[in-house]
Amino acid sequence: MAFGRASPALKPCYLMGFAAVLFAGMPRLASAQGGPPLITDDPGTPGSGQTELNMAFTVEKFRSGTQYGTPLIDFNHGVGDRIQLKCQIPWLIQTAHSQPTESGLGDVLLGFKYRYLDENPSGIDASVYPQASIGTNAHARRSGLVPEGLSLLLPAEFAKDLGVLTVNVEGGYLLQEEAEDQWVWGIALGRKIIEEIEVLGEVHGESAKDFASAQILWNLGARIPLSKLNSILLSAGRGFRGEARGEPEFMAYVGLQFNF
Repeated sequence: MAFGRASPALKPCYLMGFAAVLFAGMPRLASAQGGPPLITDDPGTPGSGQTELNMAFTVEKFRSGTQYGTPLIDFNHGVGDRIQLKCQIPWLIQTAHSQPTESGLGDVLLGFKYRYLDENPSGIDASVYPQASIGTNAHARRSGLVPEGLSLLLPAEFAKDLGVLTVNVEGGYLLQEEAEDQWVWGIALGRKIIEEIEVLGEVHGESAKDFASAQILWNLGARIPLSKLNSILLSAGRGFRGEARGEPEFMAYVGLQFNF
């Protein structure tokens, strides 16, 4: 996808502007949100005693190789109306040029989301969502399937239903034991269309703590309900500036969501 000679900082604005025009032309009111299949999360929780289970196939392709999540299992449970407990773990397969294929269990991601504001009556949904990534497999670290050390993400999420579309913003700080800390941020737009299908778009970034460098991705996706209990989750995207900035040439998420 070409964006001409615009500066990297302006490219996310072009994409989100295009998405806003696209969604605004659709015939129904917004009710979409962040979270799978997007990277950017939102303040929503499953609800008291409710469970959301996402089972997905993921791919992230670079010129040097490709990593697959086959599957990625993402379990979320609601405790009361404002709290969500999360446990996510993937089985990873990595291929690289002139290298043997590696596979193994990825890091466990544990999260605790607390929504402290609701749009009614505050006018906005807002949450905090600390998440810790914990290594469980020494082979996965030695083979480069997962990074060394522990990490802790400390983000906040905000969402606003504008009627025409829903806007979701996330920002936070990533503490890493064996690498430089980073700022993490994202903005997502969503809208419901025919038969309750949700169309989604996002720009997601990770910036050095001094903002000297950044990796910026775009993603487009959809949630397609099959019944009240399950939906198909789809997304695909890539980095804005290529692998020279550590960004993927292609990434995708294909999954099923179960609610019970």
